[in-house]
Amino acid sequence: MKRLWQRKTTTTPAPPPAVSPGSTPGQDNPVPLKGGFRPLDLLLRGLGILSQMSRRDLSSFCDLATCDEHGLITFSGDYVTLLRVKGLRQMASRAEIEAKARALRQAIGGQMDGPGHAMQFFYMAEPDASAFVNRNLSDRRRIAAALNAQFEDILSERERVLIPKMRHERTWLALWSRQGCLSRQELATSKAARAEASKLLPDLGDGQNPLMGSMELATIHTAFVSHIRHVFEHQGILMDELTTDDALRAIREEIYPEVLGSRWTPSTPNRRPPSIIPDEDRPANAADALWAPLREQIFMDDAYKPDFSTVTLGTRDWRPVDLEAMSETPTPFVELSSRLAAHRMPWRMNTTIQGIRPTFMGWKKELATILRFGPNHAVYDAFMDLDRRRKAGETIISARTSFATCATSGERVQLARRASTLEQAIGGWGGASASRLCGDPLAGVMSSIPGIALASTAPATAAPLDETLLTMPCFRMASPWTDGAALLRANDGTIVPFDPTGSGRVATLDLFVAPSRSGKSMLANSLLLATVLSTASLTDAGPKLPLIGKLDIGDAASGFIDMVRNGLRAEDAHLAQFIPFDFIDDHAYNIFDTEACCRKPLEHHRAFLTNFLSTVCMELTGEPFEGMNQIIDATVTAAYAMCSDETYSTSIKKYSQAANQLIAAALERLGFEPEGDDTTWWDIADLFAARGDMRMARMATQHAVPVIGDLVSATYLPYVQDNYGSNTPTSGTETGLGVFRRYIGTFIGKYPTLNRPTRLDLGDARIVALDIGRVAPEGLGENARQSELMYLLGFQVVGRNFFLSPEDADKVPAHVRDIHRERFREFRESYKRLECDEFQRAAQAPFVLSLFEAAARRAAKLGVRLGLTSQKITDFGPYLTAHSTARFILGTANPEEADEAAAKLGLSAAGRQIVHTALQGPRPDGSGAPLLLQIKVGEDWYEMFLLNTLGPVELWALSTRPEDVALRRRVYSALGSVEARRRLSHVFPKGTAADEIERRTNAQMADTNSVDAQAALGGVVSGLSREICDAVGLGATLREVA
Repeated sequence: MKRLWQRKTTTTPAPPPAVSPGSTPGQDNPVPLKGGFRPLDLLLRGLGILSQMSRRDLSSFCDLATCDEHGLITFSGDYVTLLRVKGLRQMASRAEIEAKARALRQAIGGQMDGPGHAMQFFYMAEPDASAFVNRNLSDRRRIAAALNAQFEDILSERERVLIPKMRHERTWLALWSRQGCLSRQELATSKAARAEASKLLPDLGDGQNPLMGSMELATIHTAFVSHIRHVFEHQGILMDELTTDDALRAIREEIYPEVLGSRWTPSTPNRRPPSIIPDEDRPANAADALWAPLREQIFMDDAYKPDFSTVTLGTRDWRPVDLEAMSETPTPFVELSSRLAAHRMPWRMNTTIQGIRPTFMGWKKELATILRFGPNHAVYDAFMDLDRRRKAGETIISARTSFATCATSGERVQLARRASTLEQAIGGWGGASASRLCGDPLAGVMSSIPGIALASTAPATAAPLDETLLTMPCFRMASPWTDGAALLRANDGTIVPFDPTGSGRVATLDLFVAPSRSGKSMLANSLLLATVLSTASLTDAGPKLPLIGKLDIGDAASGFIDMVRNGLRAEDAHLAQFIPFDFIDDHAYNIFDTEACCRKPLEHHRAFLTNFLSTVCMELTGEPFEGMNQIIDATVTAAYAMCSDETYSTSIKKYSQAANQLIAAALERLGFEPEGDDTTWWDIADLFAARGDMRMARMATQHAVPVIGDLVSATYLPYVQDNYGSNTPTSGTETGLGVFRRYIGTFIGKYPTLNRPTRLDLGDARIVALDIGRVAPEGLGENARQSELMYLLGFQVVGRNFFLSPEDADKVPAHVRDIHRERFREFRESYKRLECDEFQRAAQAPFVLSLFEAAARRAAKLGVRLGLTSQKITDFGPYLTAHSTARFILGTANPEEADEAAAKLGLSAAGRQIVHTALQGPRPDGSGAPLLLQIKVGEDWYEMFLLNTLGPVELWALSTRPEDVALRRRVYSALGSVEARRRLSHVFPKGTAADEIERRTNAQMADTNSVDAQAALGGVVSGLSREICDAVGLGATLREVA
């Protein structure tokens, strides 16, 4: 509908502050603050009023006088509250935005159906995100320094890469309640109350009057603000109400964007008045003893007009653009903001919406009725449509929209270009039209500031409320955090901070879903690096690496571990370990290991043993043998009892010097001599514990506890044999104990390194990635069973400390109870994250699935964050999917999987469309890897379309491509991590050498003498590594930047 009912309005000057009477009846002696007749004062006051009326003085554009606990207050007694508009929790399509706008109109139409209330929607796009990014990176640098770690090449690159691609935006909603909200009786009562209270006040001068508020209007305003928040949040639009101090700070920062993030605090009646006042014999008034005028506090300097269309405020030049005619076809605001995002220019918009009387523009209607011929007939039709909508119950409002753009002071050509671009973009916004001619440029620029006045140079337009709301910036994508260690971005470049520590999240269960080569491992690794450089590394005991355990298939996490290890000091490198697990002597691992000096397993460890042994003793069909769990429980208890020194036993393990040379050397340094053959490993463990050497105590305990082979011996103990020896779970004559012995014997024969004391010593490592790809084969039958066992084993290796709590220390021996309690408390209070890659391998393994489900149930209580990665959403099972609190979707294999993911996760229509069309893996232009994030923070679910943008240095550091990993390791080994990343990123700025390696491999395979593809690949990678290290061949370009 074309809107032709418009009128150009002139700005209305704010009335000057009320002046109290010069004397108070009933006083015998003159009061120093009461001055007599002063002609000069009257002249100055008159000139001030004329200056305000002519709008020449910058401060005259601000109507704010003071504030109270209910909001800001203008000179005329109106109330103003500023709200931060966070945006939509869920993305919305055009049809969904239109439906929300209609719902909002129905809910707030009553408040906007007449004069009294007003709303100002403000939006600011700031392409210069350097201040925000640098502040964020400064926090990362401080944490890295506290950890004695060096990641400067990564952080410096983020500064170079992110700032040109990111932008900042802010959206505010100013809610006004004017005197028109009061009835005549309420207005009279309010004025009388203020007049009565003012009688006792001296002349306040230009100081803030704390009695300007009205309880009647404040009550109405508070209810209005509460109602607006409730209505918008019911439609999924999140808002935060600002305090008066924060509101004034926000207004000041919009006038002067260069002070964004300052700690300026206004002086208002919410605080004590100044304690220091000028020493004068007879002050003219009480202004010096009161709070300074808000106008003087908000404005830092005067405004200057270099030319007839430009205004200088602070360090920037501004030009206004007014909306002359609204869109013929109302179009969502996102279309305008997306179009302007490509130009990377600062601009802002402020729309004032006010309720009007039915007689609004009545004279224009009458004139159009008389002159309804030719082109004027369209005007008449527009007024008729307006009447029809009003009679149909639609709310008609008055809307005025002012835009402005800016450039660094003195950059006039750039400013003119930006103003022209803004004007043209508005013209393409559904057929709207704009003008750069608004009369006074200062008035035009100030019209684009929220919360200081309702005056505007833009012409007023009568329009339906729902169509006006459709074009407002409140339907933008919301972000749950205002800051975070990871910086993602929206498709238009808007910064979306991500807090990997999970601030506001009651539980953390993250699911990463995408086919191979879609960027999910890179995203997971970049979030782990962000975790290391976040507050997760700050503990009560000082800076420490967070506890991170990752169960990997392949070496997807090797780049992350390499980067952390090489970033730490040499003496701290052991705190991060990547282990390519295999069935070799050095990786021998005993599942029966307990905490140091503990004769029995703790509760969580005992549950793992039951699960693991139940899987070992299960048919490939997945059917358990009758009574097998009881046999397992009995034999595990018996095995620990056999090896314990707490009761009489002939199976206690005796100390052997040859069993562990590290322990033997430590005992020699202590001067300890074993007492013949009577010294047990428990004696050695307790000896080290008594001297505070818990590392050696733990190693001694590993020799004292049973191994899996001891279970067979335990089955022959009388009380086990008597209770379970006659049970026959199979159709034959084999007893349950016989079945158990057969399966355990087969396991020992197949995996001998799992029947020995542990040699895989992780020590004090806090970040561990265990690659089980070599021992967890794909396939069915025995392969599937082995993979299931390795997942269970790997989970125990990387996460055994994660589920300990101080209460568990009550179940350990008394002589180490305090030591373990302190350890368990540190584990409990530390940030802990446990991840599992390629979860589809475990999708059909019931015990693995139940293990992760049990972990998910306990994780929130123990502060454990879980992250699972797989290729399909269905791989996680119903429970993990339903209880997940974040879903990172980076792609689907086909439309059917896209529909399945959208249905299971309850995506919006817009989210469903994105999953179908926009998630195609990392973009070739280097802008990043797209993802759809659905995350629960607090009680709200957010849905966002984001890009994970990394620079070439970070891409090389975290790459998971096998050929890139091979090249990276060779260059790391030759040059060190920092120099290696620098050279790799320069030679291959896209973060991968895959194309060049493939080209060389194919060329080498074409040679008839080269028939082994793997050998050819190895030769190519080695050759390329030499070129980079020696700066020859492709690496010759390095000489230019040396």
